[in-house]
Amino acid sequence: MPLTARYFKYCVGMKLNNRRPIMDFLHRVSAQRMYGCPIGGIGGGTIGRGFKGEFCRFQLQPGLYEYVTVPECQFIVNIKNDKNETIYQTVLSTYSKPKNAPESWEWNLNGADCEYTALYPRAWTTYDLSKYGIKLVCRQISPVIPHNYEDSSLPCAVFAFSALNVSNEHRNVSVTLTWTEVLNKSKNAEVGSYTQTKSCGVYLRQKIGESPCTFTISKNNIESQSLTEDYTFWNSAKTSHYVWECIQKHGKLSPDPRTVPTPRCSSEKENKQKQNKVIYCDSIALSSVLSLEPQSTGSTELSLVWDMPTIKYRKDEKKHKRFYTKFYSSDGNAGSNIATYALNNFTNWETQLNVWQESILNNGSIPDWLKSALFNELYYVADGGTIWLDVHDEYPDTDPRKEFGLFGYLEGHEYRMYNSYDVHFYASFALAQLWPNLQVVIQYMFRDTVAMETEKSRKSLYDGKIVKYKTKDSIPHDLGDPGDMPFFHINAYNIHDVSDWKDLNFKFILQVIRDYHLMTFMDTSEEKTGSSAAVWPSKRYLADMYPACVTLLRRAAAWDRDGDGLIENDGTPDQTYDIWVMTGPSAYCGGLWVASVKAVHTMANILGHEDDEREFGEWLQRAQRAYQDKLWAGTHYRFDTKPCNENVIMADQLAGHWFLRASGLNESVFPEENVQKALKTIYENNVLHFKNGTMGAVNGFVREGKGHIETRTMHSEEIWVGTTYGVSALMIFEGMHKEAFATAGGLYHTLTQMGLSFETPEALYENGNHRSIAYMRPLAVWALHQALLARPVP
Repeated sequence: MPLTARYFKYCVGMKLNNRRPIMDFLHRVSAQRMYGCPIGGIGGGTIGRGFKGEFCRFQLQPGLYEYVTVPECQFIVNIKNDKNETIYQTVLSTYSKPKNAPESWEWNLNGADCEYTALYPRAWTTYDLSKYGIKLVCRQISPVIPHNYEDSSLPCAVFAFSALNVSNEHRNVSVTLTWTEVLNKSKNAEVGSYTQTKSCGVYLRQKIGESPCTFTISKNNIESQSLTEDYTFWNSAKTSHYVWECIQKHGKLSPDPRTVPTPRCSSEKENKQKQNKVIYCDSIALSSVLSLEPQSTGSTELSLVWDMPTIKYRKDEKKHKRFYTKFYSSDGNAGSNIATYALNNFTNWETQLNVWQESILNNGSIPDWLKSALFNELYYVADGGTIWLDVHDEYPDTDPRKEFGLFGYLEGHEYRMYNSYDVHFYASFALAQLWPNLQVVIQYMFRDTVAMETEKSRKSLYDGKIVKYKTKDSIPHDLGDPGDMPFFHINAYNIHDVSDWKDLNFKFILQVIRDYHLMTFMDTSEEKTGSSAAVWPSKRYLADMYPACVTLLRRAAAWDRDGDGLIENDGTPDQTYDIWVMTGPSAYCGGLWVASVKAVHTMANILGHEDDEREFGEWLQRAQRAYQDKLWAGTHYRFDTKPCNENVIMADQLAGHWFLRASGLNESVFPEENVQKALKTIYENNVLHFKNGTMGAVNGFVREGKGHIETRTMHSEEIWVGTTYGVSALMIFEGMHKEAFATAGGLYHTLTQMGLSFETPEALYENGNHRSIAYMRPLAVWALHQALLARPVP
């Protein structure tokens, strides 16, 4: 009750300051079960797409989501016969016509004639319009390409249409993309057209929040001619019927003489003089036509670009440039150049994506369901409220941020904190393998916070204590709230005093040694694709991180209250399971401690710090001995040392050992026999005794009597998607492939049956409910990929 009262007071305070709570438990977002593959690169904003053809879930202001479907943003297809008569026209979507849709537009597409497939960042929709003589395919491509940082930053997508004339008559097929002012109707939009040597199109300028944004629709300009037809400007409230009727009559668009490509006149007198002659436009559209002889094929491409080059945070006077402005202008006029580049290079993007994806699709060690999960969970790298800033003039050449910028993604769509580190620990496997320099950037960002201590304090919501935002020699929980000044005002999380959490310091250390291992492998590997950037030097990275790792480990040693070499939890939820209390030595935090001591000991050896290596070797021996003596229960490691938790089996008890395996450290820091027994105990209880093994590993299971879920806290009775993937990855490292695939595969199939693709939640419940949709931690599925590369199926 006191926590609830403090939370309500916090929410009221945020509302009075016209801000959203970082975690709004009063206005939760439910799963929509409608999403397909979103469009857009990394850090430039994303636009969601429904698998039925909608444009929805706009994330153009960093970290802020608008869950709206805009019916005026659509594709329209028209088919004409050999007599130039329209025989079919429809909005290219199978969902029912919305009530707020343009009245004259028709949604005539039969869902039974369509098929949708997604392998992020691509999607394919096939439309069987054989009764009208046409089979149509749309390929949706976003430039999210591993190791290609320049193209991956672009805020654009290409829609490549191919049509087959299956009739015995000539057919003309046109595809039109329409767009309107989104998110806010300012009545100050500006529309216009452009022509370049290789592309032409139309644009719409508007403001989203306080930031200008230009949407550009383009197509190839094959004959290098000025754009005089195939487009129109229109008013979403007044002239949408013209768009529909023009396409229906002519098979394509032509300019509406009643409209002008400029905003309303600034002069009231001029407005009155022209109000009967012209119509203000807030929308654009562009057509492309294919002329098809019988049994022939044709193709055309349309691109969509949203150029929002600078962003300004609410409390920040400075305007920040997005990363793609490193390669394009930041004046808001880059849309046509990005579009030209996209249209000329999307086939190269597809080549790079094919090389990468086929290496997984053709890998016999990877089951089909996992291939799907690996690609489609990657949506969150771009669509996680992601921001990527160019700061090349703020850092020296010896710092990766000079070349690769600042990077942040949210803990979840509902949990609006950038780079929440306790969760990124699990999710980091995706960045570390595919965009390792972004993982390196995050590590340097957190390293720089270690020595920080703030004078400013606040009240902790959990216990009401007044605590500093950040204390020295600790890793922060997060790098800020998108509604504030992220990367500058850190530790937005306000439920607990995170400076005293017992997992954050260790998660930094373990990521450092894991990153070093992967980077060393990449230094000698030739498996990178396309325009690959060199991986940041692994030895320099380790040397730069080492002092922070030592500092964090020494700070953590103070948590060993009894001097036995093993840290203790404080009887509070002082770790990522932030409502699950741990008291004294615990399997989770204690295991992270032991693994971290081993990691720093290994770093000292690599870097030649002999005194440190000797000292931390002694620490390791004592930590190992205490961990085994106090927590090994014969079949598993105890949750903690409280008698009431004696029979609680925690799915995540071996997280420390998992990261040692992922770091290539195969010494028996944790006895091999004990690890095998513990994994089998987890599998038999948390997996098989829970929903018959069809839903992953429940976080907590009590092995007494017939056994049951640990229901004393919410977190213990949840299935965390990322945790299940982490446990399954460790099973693979330990040779338990069958159990790993059953554990993770059961969860994947449940998520798919629930319709939760592209909005994967943090947690599921036994009754089928979910918590916190579109969450960071499920990116841990890439830990399975790394494990299978290290230990393929026998």
